Amino acid sequence: MLTLLGRRRRLCNGLTRRAFLQAGGAGLCGLPGFSPAAPQSGAARAKSVLFVYLFGGPSQLETFDMKPDAPSHIRGPFQPIAARTPGLRICEHLPRLAAASDRYCVVRTLNHPQNDHNAAHYIQTGHPMPPAERGPSNVNAAPNDWPSMGSVVEFLDRQRHRGGRVSPLPSYIYLPNRHGEIQLGGRYDRLGQYGGWLGRQYNALATRIRKRDSGDNPYYRACSDAELKFQFQGLQPQPAVSLDRLDRRRSLLDQFDHARQRLLETGPIGDHREVCQQAWEMLTSPALRDALDIRREPGSLRDRYGRNLFGQSLIVGRRMVEAGARFVTVIWDMPDGAPSGWDSHEELSTSLRDHLLPGLDQGFSALLEDLGQRGLLEET
Repeated sequence: MLTLLGRRRRLCNGLTRRAFLQAGGAGLCGLPGFSPAAPQSGAARAKSVLFVYLFGGPSQLETFDMKPDAPSHIRGPFQPIAARTPGLRICEHLPRLAAASDRYCVVRTLNHPQNDHNAAHYIQTGHPMPPAERGPSNVNAAPNDWPSMGSVVEFLDRQRHRGGRVSPLPSYIYLPNRHGEIQLGGRYDRLGQYGGWLGRQYNALATRIRKRDSGDNPYYRACSDAELKFQFQGLQPQPAVSLDRLDRRRSLLDQFDHARQRLLETGPIGDHREVCQQAWEMLTSPALRDALDIRREPGSLRDRYGRNLFGQSLIVGRRMVEAGARFVTVIWDMPDGAPSGWDSHEELSTSLRDHLLPGLDQGFSALLEDLGQRGLLEET
């Protein structure tokens, strides 16, 4: 039976569209050549996704598709350089990525019709933004949004492991902050990053790294270890609560859950218990605490990534993949003001030359190299 995600819509005979497609899909699998038991030679090898999200976003004319032979009024201000891949030329301010071009693929056919930040919904969900109330800037998330790809992975993983051992690590993680957290005091709660109509329980688990002050940009400077305490929001153990006391609270919660289970044998109760079990595992798991502790990485490797927030978040993203996370988003967000990120309305050449392109070149090339050396590149 095919499992189809989407909202239920009834056909004229009373069947839901989902039920109709499930039945048709089940019959299709019985036809010659459609047997699910027949392995495909080109089976996917990927086990995890590490989505490097440059919100704004970067112009292809100053990065990977420079159009060097176009007229001067179309070309950008920078010069192209030859990449390791024959025939590929990229920006002169991306020399490390030029040398590592055998580790990535440039896709020139991706496009969308949206000339504003609501493409954030498109790139994270694969769907256009549905109509909704989205605040004065029309950028905030809404309950009827399509679920992000990470939320879909979270949903499917929970369905697959229902009733089994609960992992201490969720499938979907957002680093270093949820999208919009670092801008204007968290005024924006940007669309595309959440579970949408699939449900809040499938939202990403996000860490939180604060700025020094309203004008600070941790993506443009070195960050201290004291600033880089990656912790999931809402899951920090309280200093006054000992492990023994936490165990007693857990025991009491289990008693309440068992009583409710006897009164009402329903799916939502089981879902609630699984969420509580995962929260408990995350609170008490040494492996998860270790994975979030960037100080365990060698100083030389941290230098290679760059000590700014982007580079250090990429390291934690790799550590999350190693720990078993399945969809990790590392966002280079816009802290405040147009020159502070990839939303380059002004000071384009200066911010790209001095901060954005060097930071991307150093951090992303280090990630590709690091994943390759650890044997993770082919499956991430």
